[in-house]
Amino acid sequence: MGNVDVLVGLQWGSEAKGKIVAHLASEYKAMIRSGGPQAGHTFYYEGRKYVNRQIPCGVFSDCSLYVAPAGIVNLEVLEDEIKRYDLIPERLMIDRNVMVITKEHVKAEQESSLKERLASTGEGVGAAQVDKVWRKGVLFGNFVKGSWLERYCGDVVEAIHSHLNNGETILIEGTQGFGLCLNYGGYPFVTSRDVTSSALLNDAGVSPKDHRRTIGVLRTYPIRVGGNSGPTNSSEISWEEIERRSGSSRRIREYTTVTGRLRRVFEQDYETLERAIMVNKPDELAVMFLDYINADDFGKEVFEDLSSQSKDYVFELEERLKVPIKLIGTGPEERHIIDRR
Repeated sequence: MGNVDVLVGLQWGSEAKGKIVAHLASEYKAMIRSGGPQAGHTFYYEGRKYVNRQIPCGVFSDCSLYVAPAGIVNLEVLEDEIKRYDLIPERLMIDRNVMVITKEHVKAEQESSLKERLASTGEGVGAAQVDKVWRKGVLFGNFVKGSWLERYCGDVVEAIHSHLNNGETILIEGTQGFGLCLNYGGYPFVTSRDVTSSALLNDAGVSPKDHRRTIGVLRTYPIRVGGNSGPTNSSEISWEEIERRSGSSRRIREYTTVTGRLRRVFEQDYETLERAIMVNKPDELAVMFLDYINADDFGKEVFEDLSSQSKDYVFELEERLKVPIKLIGTGPEERHIIDRR
């Protein structure tokens, strides 16, 4: 058995993967992220909210941080995150083969019909991916030569395997979700890559032989970004309906971290979940936003303290999906999590 764990979203992104990564960070010596800046991962630390779009969410632990060769970076976003956390090159490495988003990439997407047709973020990620496939893009290692960012450039694959050779544990932080996979999602309402557990291993240059376990993250009510972002296999509902069902006295609304759009919300989509589990084979699950089932459970930290309604939801979900639920999110802050491992 290897030492690499993979965290993967099982729906359409925004499953609160960042919160789980921050919770688990102290258990790993290294964390890897691929994907691009169109996916914002949110977590709390000491009561303050943070959103990472390029760097793994384990920034407040002691682990080493990496951006995998398959990653795509917006240099302004990357620079902001490096400065925000005062990260030194000994702590953070960006692979030399990471693709750089240029102004031309952003312009191309903003002038296209992607936003209207598919509710794209228009961050230039897809355009950059196209240029990489056409072999006419600019790689991070070439782009940053002579700049202060050159100190952060290196061979991430070699560094990762150095950790593995030392018997150290690694977590790959997946972005987006299974329903958005290029090859497995509801095309054309998808992203520009696959984000399955096996694809994430490949993105980081990790062999399946080094894989230890997969953690699947899901929400009680799946969401998609606002606009014409595509369907699910379940009915769309309103945020007011979730407030009514949960008995919440507070206003519940969710907005995307990158574009600020009001998210669309749906009934649980078991068909997509079961397919996601078939393809990703998670060893355990993290279920987030349990307080949307019963608002009285907001912020609870002990499973036995949950309402019978929420407990029944967890038990029924475990029975239906045939995968143990080990982590449960009951609110946004770092302490709002139940760890059943």
